[in-house]
Amino acid sequence: MLHTYPKGKAAIKVITQYFRMNIRSKLVLMAWFSFWSICTLLAQSSVSGVVTDSETGDPLIGASVLVVETGTGTVTDIDGKYTVTADVGGELQFSYTGYKTQTVFVDSRTTIDVQLLPGELLDEVVVVGYGAVKKDDLTGSVNTIDAETFNQGAIVSPTNLISGKVAGVQILSGDGQPGGGTSIRIRGGTSVTASNEPLYVVDGVPLSGEGGGVTGGRNALNFLNPGDIESMTILKDASASAIYGSRGANGVVIITTKQGESGAPRITYDGRYFISNAIGEGQFLDAESFRNTVTFAAPSRLELLGDANTNWYDESLQTATGTQHDLSVSGGGETNTYRVSLGYQFLEGVVRGADTERISLNLNFVQRALNDKLTITTSLKGNVANNNFDNGPLGAALTFDPTQPIFDPSNIEYAGYNEYDLALAPRNPISTIEQITNEGTAYRAIGSIDLNYDFDDLIPGLSFKTILGFDIEDGQSQRFVPRTYATFTASGFDGEFNRENQRRDSRLLDAYFTYTKPIGGSEISLLAGYSYQDFNNSGSSINGQNLETDAFGANNINVAEDLLVDNYVFENRLISFFGRLNVNLGEKYLVTASLRRDGSSRFGEANRWGLFPSAAVAWRVLEEPWAAGLSNTFSTLKFRVGYGVIGNQDFDDYQFLPTYQFGDQRVRYQFGDEFVTTVRANAYDAGLKWEETAMINLGIDFGFLNNRISGILEFYQKTTDDLIFTVNVPAGTNLSDRVTTNIGALENRGVELTLNAVVVDKPNFGFDLTGNIAFNQNEITRLDGQGSADIQRGDIAGGVGNTAQILRVGEPVNSFYLYEQRYDANGRPINDNGNELIDMYVDQNGDGMINDQDLRVIEQPAGDILYGITGSARFKKFTFDFTLRGSVGNYVYNNTASSRGFLNQIDIQNGYVNNVHPSAVFTRFQDAQFFSDYYLEDASFLRLDNVNLGYNFGQLGTSTLRLQLYATAQNLFTITGYSGLDPETDANGIDLDRFPRARTITLGARLSL
Repeated sequence: MLHTYPKGKAAIKVITQYFRMNIRSKLVLMAWFSFWSICTLLAQSSVSGVVTDSETGDPLIGASVLVVETGTGTVTDIDGKYTVTADVGGELQFSYTGYKTQTVFVDSRTTIDVQLLPGELLDEVVVVGYGAVKKDDLTGSVNTIDAETFNQGAIVSPTNLISGKVAGVQILSGDGQPGGGTSIRIRGGTSVTASNEPLYVVDGVPLSGEGGGVTGGRNALNFLNPGDIESMTILKDASASAIYGSRGANGVVIITTKQGESGAPRITYDGRYFISNAIGEGQFLDAESFRNTVTFAAPSRLELLGDANTNWYDESLQTATGTQHDLSVSGGGETNTYRVSLGYQFLEGVVRGADTERISLNLNFVQRALNDKLTITTSLKGNVANNNFDNGPLGAALTFDPTQPIFDPSNIEYAGYNEYDLALAPRNPISTIEQITNEGTAYRAIGSIDLNYDFDDLIPGLSFKTILGFDIEDGQSQRFVPRTYATFTASGFDGEFNRENQRRDSRLLDAYFTYTKPIGGSEISLLAGYSYQDFNNSGSSINGQNLETDAFGANNINVAEDLLVDNYVFENRLISFFGRLNVNLGEKYLVTASLRRDGSSRFGEANRWGLFPSAAVAWRVLEEPWAAGLSNTFSTLKFRVGYGVIGNQDFDDYQFLPTYQFGDQRVRYQFGDEFVTTVRANAYDAGLKWEETAMINLGIDFGFLNNRISGILEFYQKTTDDLIFTVNVPAGTNLSDRVTTNIGALENRGVELTLNAVVVDKPNFGFDLTGNIAFNQNEITRLDGQGSADIQRGDIAGGVGNTAQILRVGEPVNSFYLYEQRYDANGRPINDNGNELIDMYVDQNGDGMINDQDLRVIEQPAGDILYGITGSARFKKFTFDFTLRGSVGNYVYNNTASSRGFLNQIDIQNGYVNNVHPSAVFTRFQDAQFFSDYYLEDASFLRLDNVNLGYNFGQLGTSTLRLQLYATAQNLFTITGYSGLDPETDANGIDLDRFPRARTITLGARLSL
């Protein structure tokens, strides 16, 4: 019966339609079906062959042979033979654990024999400073993540591509702003005031101070389209990064962009659509809870409450969307290759009014000449980013009275928004979002010409390379507040604007010789070079109040009062000489030594030049004749040890020079009827010198079962001396009460473990798993010339000059410094409602009073343990990847709670009431208790960071067009005990009104031709 067919009703419908056709239609259909079937059979062929080891010629038993288009395949038999059916024009992928994967195009041949190169791990080339080496020849701590294993999704900054992927490398994003700033910490921070960011090197060009970038931008690295990146290599220890001398103390991130491949032009398009929602709940009382709280805590203020039920936090958020489009063309001939790509990305933030837009261009061209003796590589990257910044409405959204409506049509003075006509009152967050303009544009271009000449004809093994590069950033930002915004009307001003322009540029010349000489079964390689790079930073700002009109334009500058113009120019230069020696003794012993001498204009003549040496050795145990028995257990076993000294000079310019600056309008001096701008001297330290970090690293590389299971275990200790910090100095000893100087030392110690496993490797199914875990502890070991040797820092909101952290010898950097809270029998903090401080806090020194002597050092913001887990699976045409990451032992000071978590917050001013943090209802604190460790929380977490599901259609019919569809989810869930919005903050660990992180779903399609 018809209903027994597998397709059920669909089958009935098709058959019914067939029998209703006339004879001519039936004949046409049958002819077309026969023609299609014949073409399909002709397009397919049975392909067979043998898979062997390219070096020994031995057959590889159980090697995988995958038909890419169909996701089907087979494995080789005991003789290394295989047979598959594949489409002409398709691809066959050959893989075997411990060998390089090889892809072959199917043509008219019926026999395709393949020789696989052994040592997928051994022969992998890794980019290092001023060169590249085989992975197995590494002596330092180096990790490479390539494009195939990058995180996917709505990613603006390249640093997020490797989040959770590398042991001891932490990506700190702080909040969820679209394209917001990120920071990388490699094996903990080495500095207190100077930068803790690594040095970034893009296609051979070292970038300058990669903080937030120029004005108008959010993240200096956003100029790089993640789709253009081929790999990111992390140099973690001193023996690997010392070749970069005074800029390598925080590690080095080498970014390599994609190159073209010889052959016919290949066009690739990748399109994505994003949708995002905020994760976490805003911390405030809803309207009903707020009315109840006012009733018992401030009943006299009930008359100020309204009748509305407004969720100001939700009103400030939105469901954000975005798109991304990447188009690339690559190809080449016998002597050249090229790749050109154009990218566009637009992302909204989950806070209304915030978004980012990026247009990027990337060009790589390689030309070989003079019988391939000369190779010319040209690289150019350009980017323009348009940003709309949020104006910080979330702080007001947590504070503004939830019983008030958003709009008041009668309030014409404030453009119809419901506002308080009081100078110190919180502002309507929707008015803030909709009235204030805060935008910026940032441009960046990086280019280089790389000339490499091979002198083999004259001196075998000798080559010369020079790189000419530039890096130009240009940014503009402007902020306009109209006259109808309540803050200015209530304060007596009539609108405000500010405009800033900034330009940063650097020029680079690198030139070096490389000489490689085989000696018997050994090899020696020498590198010697020179580097010159100068940096310029200039800008201007214009600020004014009391505008004549509401329009924001250049004409208003002429009609604004209280105009303030500021201009600045900074420049510095770095000149370096460097060399490196690599020795390979019989493939058993590896030696690397480097030396760099840097001269920097950031320092005075006495401290201008620094020397940065390093040395490392490695021992391949399995190459020893006596270790033959170990080969039954290990497939890789290598021991490494390295030591080096590296520097950090990334801090403000001209701190060693006596300089002067113009004062602002508040410090003008009156002569008769005129007011003259004053000039003031700045503090300086003529003996200022760079921070130096000495590091020792011990490593073990191991592998089992032909490297199906492999790993790296490392131990390190790094000590930073001459810490740069801005400290208070006694009055009269310098030109200010604060000066930047060298104050002491800190130490980081840690252990890292990375494990990789090929769990399943079958033709139709495979699963790889990678895990990493890192333990790090830091400690301040010396603070010089500071009297008590304690330096309080970590500014918190809620009071002028309040801090929650301290630098103290013997303690971790930025340790929290708070009172120990007492609790009653029910676990409720003892509050200040009728209790003295001695009842609320523990008297640490027993003197019968609570004061600064009872503050105690407790916990730190940096986690003791960082870990990440990455899984990658394939099943026929499906792929599935995920990344989990987490931290243990990181603490966060909840400043969002402490600044609003007290009942007198409701009644703090006449004429209005403030909302409070929900904790105020529990603690019943009457006044702010900023220094209570009640607000310090364990923020350990586990986050499912990235999940990606893809389906590869392969070749579409008989065309060369290929299609892949995928879906990605980011921030799916977070497991944590932290009560705040998000357990991840910036490096300082202080949480205050942060832009919420987003849960993002991405739908994408990738086409290639």
